[in-house]
Amino acid sequence: MTTDNSGDVRLCGISKTYGSFTAVHPLDLTVPQGSFFALLGASGCGKTTTLRMIAGLEEPTTGTVLLGDQEVTHLPPYKRPVNTVFQSYALFPHLDVFENVAFGLRRRGIKSVRKQVEEMLELVQLGEQARKKPHQLSGGQQQRVAVARALINHPKVLLLDEPLGALDLKLRRQMQLELKRIQTEVGITFVHVTHDQEEAMTMADTVAVMNAGRVEQLGSPTDLYENPRTTFVANFLGTSNLIEAEIDSAAGGDIVLKAGGGKLVLPRARCSAPATTGGKVLVGVRPEKISLTHADEAGGIPEGRNRITGRIVDSSFIGVSTQYVVDSPVCPRFEVYAQNIDRDPRLVPGAEVVLHWNPAHTFGLDAAQDIDAGVGTAEEEGA
Repeated sequence: MTTDNSGDVRLCGISKTYGSFTAVHPLDLTVPQGSFFALLGASGCGKTTTLRMIAGLEEPTTGTVLLGDQEVTHLPPYKRPVNTVFQSYALFPHLDVFENVAFGLRRRGIKSVRKQVEEMLELVQLGEQARKKPHQLSGGQQQRVAVARALINHPKVLLLDEPLGALDLKLRRQMQLELKRIQTEVGITFVHVTHDQEEAMTMADTVAVMNAGRVEQLGSPTDLYENPRTTFVANFLGTSNLIEAEIDSAAGGDIVLKAGGGKLVLPRARCSAPATTGGKVLVGVRPEKISLTHADEAGGIPEGRNRITGRIVDSSFIGVSTQYVVDSPVCPRFEVYAQNIDRDPRLVPGAEVVLHWNPAHTFGLDAAQDIDAGVGTAEEEGA
């Protein structure tokens, strides 16, 4: 990462209200120069409004927008060192690929554009397609033309508003890696708005998870997934099993919890709730962290693991893994993802099982929150 700050984005107390509706609550956010930054959230969470305030397409109700050391809060879009790529691409249908990419340079009165356009087409791997019209290209190629057209103006910040939303799943996966490669090569700041968790986690260095006009949590994809601080983040980013538990004791580095007649151990460092004896906490564990053992083999489970008994109520084979749903005293629908390496043929609906996992993979959240916050939001968005 460079020490040059000209391409960083700083939002200081910006908010946006429409009449009595607050789309974005006052927000402070810094996007470091040269980073790939994602604003992730469900429809209506304020992510696109935030992006449009950076672009100059929306005027903030309060606060300031800085790009590098330049305050741009009241500058029109064309005077800001940013370019935006939209989901629709907005290519000129009557111009070929070369002229679509050259458009910004020609508009600025630059005569000799060939070298710059050819370099940009090489960057997005479309050198061979220069003389085709947009309708002759695939969706992914059109998307790359839109990125090339935006980058040729050498913006300090490239804004991407759901840029892969119109592509099918396989192409979207390819383009995620492609955009990340382009960003790494050109080294400028990318701010990317998406509702797709996998997309944000694949591409971004830093993700801001937005919910109801506020940033719920900010961090690297790994940190957000492994250490969610709220039930919304735990449920919105992947799947979490959340158990209501009571703190039995909280001495030393571990918290001992009572749940469904059994005991669970939670590392104190992974608990974002107050750790007071008798207090309530939501214990979380991701489905892929859990092992599933048939009750007959329970004696072979190593000491020191968190364990819960239950009965398999459903299983789905999805190739790389089998996804089990287990009814247990602590949670009626406990999800477990087991890799298909050595499948135990006895693990079928109706089987009595023991779920067990390393306590280090447990996280604790404040029990005052809605346990179902963020559940279903992801599925609706992906539909």
